[in-house]
Amino acid sequence: MRQPSIALIFNPAARGEKARRFRESLGQMQDECTLLETTAPGSATSLAAQAIRDGYKTIVASGGDGTVNEVVNGLAKEREGLGQVQLGILPLGTMNVFARELGIPLSAKRAWKTVLHGQTRAVDLPLVKVQTDDGQAERCFVQMAGAGLDADAVGGVSIALKKKIGPLAYLFSTLTALKSKPPKLTAKWDGGSATGEWMCVGNGRFFGGPVVLFPDAKLNDGRLDLCVFPRINPGSVSRGVTSMALGQIGDWPGAEHYRVSEFTIDGPAGTRVQADGDFIGTLPVTITLRPRALKVIVPSGK
Repeated sequence: MRQPSIALIFNPAARGEKARRFRESLGQMQDECTLLETTAPGSATSLAAQAIRDGYKTIVASGGDGTVNEVVNGLAKEREGLGQVQLGILPLGTMNVFARELGIPLSAKRAWKTVLHGQTRAVDLPLVKVQTDDGQAERCFVQMAGAGLDADAVGGVSIALKKKIGPLAYLFSTLTALKSKPPKLTAKWDGGSATGEWMCVGNGRFFGGPVVLFPDAKLNDGRLDLCVFPRINPGSVSRGVTSMALGQIGDWPGAEHYRVSEFTIDGPAGTRVQADGDFIGTLPVTITLRPRALKVIVPSGK
């Protein structure tokens, strides 16, 4: 029997109604793909790398933004991975920010039809060199990254609380982070620099859900959008979040936007960094970009 050309990477522990309906449909999909189940955090990366070595040309990340991030890092690990394969996405997570950015249907059934009948779009792939307990490491991200407040919220969230109340757990974690003195951060790039207490980096427009933080960002323009918040306190965050919800990020007091392709962010030792909603390490970081290096399957016409 001929091996399917699609490898589908799926977290069997995924929860929620979308994950349940997806499991029910797996039997109908077995002739079209090979199912590869994750076993632990990070295992989607090794599964994606192995799928490339096994000759699969389409690798599908079935899960949330964290699963997509792990799969993309697996593709990037293989020398010819990004050039040989295309990425499909079945959005089973809570926010599904990258899928929203690409216009991929949030229904698993419709997203699967996109995998089978969609078109390929080449998008930029950001890379971040970050400090970890094991030394410097390099990671890819697809949608956004941040240093300071958002990374503290991600890194300090209670897993038990997250399982109980979902995304609201990040709100409580953010409120806790606001009690600490914010770090003084500095971003530098060729010909410029900026300072602030919180910095966010966008490959696309959305940040943390259907919230537009980077209105001018495009996934294939060879640039990243750096948003610098000069001061962070409960009052500015409250006003800023309201502005973001209304699509008026320019109303955040003093928010500054820069478009760059390579830069560094430095600050106090131990300052947390997140990428695609997961804590990945601490400052300092160097962020670069591989233009149009990632091929993603999107609906026709997107």
